[in-house]
Amino acid sequence: MSSGPTYGAYHDSSAEQPVCPRHPDRVTYIRCQRCNRPVCTDCQRPSPVGVLCVDCVKEHQRSIPREQRAPRFTDRRGNAIPLATYIIIGLTALVYGLQWAGQLIPGFPDVSNLLLYSPLHTSVAAVEFSQVTGQQLFQPWRMLTSALVHSMGSPLHLVLNMAVLWLIGRQIEQFLGAAKFVAIYVLSAIGGAVAVLFLAEPNSAVVGASGAVYGLFAALWMIGRRLGADTRSITILILINFAFSFIGAGISWQGHLGGFLTGLAASTPVVLADKKLETGATPELRKRTNRLTWLGLGVVAVALVALTFIGSLLIDTQTLLGR
Repeated sequence: MSSGPTYGAYHDSSAEQPVCPRHPDRVTYIRCQRCNRPVCTDCQRPSPVGVLCVDCVKEHQRSIPREQRAPRFTDRRGNAIPLATYIIIGLTALVYGLQWAGQLIPGFPDVSNLLLYSPLHTSVAAVEFSQVTGQQLFQPWRMLTSALVHSMGSPLHLVLNMAVLWLIGRQIEQFLGAAKFVAIYVLSAIGGAVAVLFLAEPNSAVVGASGAVYGLFAALWMIGRRLGADTRSITILILINFAFSFIGAGISWQGHLGGFLTGLAASTPVVLADKKLETGATPELRKRTNRLTWLGLGVVAVALVALTFIGSLLIDTQTLLGR
């Protein structure tokens, strides 16, 4: 005989429905990616791989030294505003406007040519050429400034990069803090240029923030693994993007690959430090771990400088002169 309610009887199923621990009167089927507890809409906080509950967010924030936390500018729900992400998007859009001004306004500087990167700009041959001709061609800062300029023939290039940055950059910044987020973004942009130096033609020119964005993809994947979340969807998204990188015409797969690998290297010490502090730590341990994190990022930066120096020796003066 069935032990369930008789036909027509009222059946109270509230005990079977998941409810928010903070608001027991609210039924929710969404769970925190970290503790797996039900979380209602008011208690949900966005994370790179889903949502976290308020308690897990507070626990994570306590593990971050106060001076390294995201800026305390908040929206009406109390969420930290990812200023670094918005500033990068705004600056990149501004530079794109200046690129068009250089094409449409007589006498306005050609911003695209001033900021794009070519392996020739970081070659010993460029130094020798500058000494002979007086023209300054050795301009290593272009490895970073090239991430600010985009293809004028395809505005979609800018739109897609900034859309991805807006989608994932905000979550990564809130998880890691603004300073470390910017560090990973900058290092990934430079890492993409380093890969172009080694793998692309010496006289090729590249523009775009794609290398930096791929570095953020790597950071997103690392954070997902750190949280114990299901990273299959992120992995598939990364593989699809790489497929387009290799198949599409006029796409610098070298920059994408270099940015992704650099993003993996740069986010590793950051994520490992977060794991070390997960269960709580003394202020001294937090400071020491934070110093080690920045030391790890510094090692990545030094490695990029060393690789750039090695790559600079691979281009001879004849290549620079087009002979």
